[in-house]
Amino acid sequence: MTRKKFAKLLKDCRERRRSTHEDAAKYLGISVCTLQNWEITRNMPRGFGLAALLKVISAR
Repeated sequence: MTRKKFAKLLKDCRERRRSTHEDAAKYLGISVCTLQNWEITRNMPRGFGLAALLKVISAR
C-alpha cells in the first residue's frame, strides 16, 4: 500500500467515525502530531503506532 492510499484510508476512517484528531489519537494511544503526520503522508506507522493500528483493526 502506498503512503497516499494509507493516508486517505486512515483519514476517511477517522472522518466516518466523526472523530477528531484528538479523539482518534487518544484511542490509538499516540500523539495528535503522529496521527496528523500519518494523514498527510509525512510518516508511516512503525513500532508502537503500527501495533496500535493492528490492535484496532483486528478488534473489528
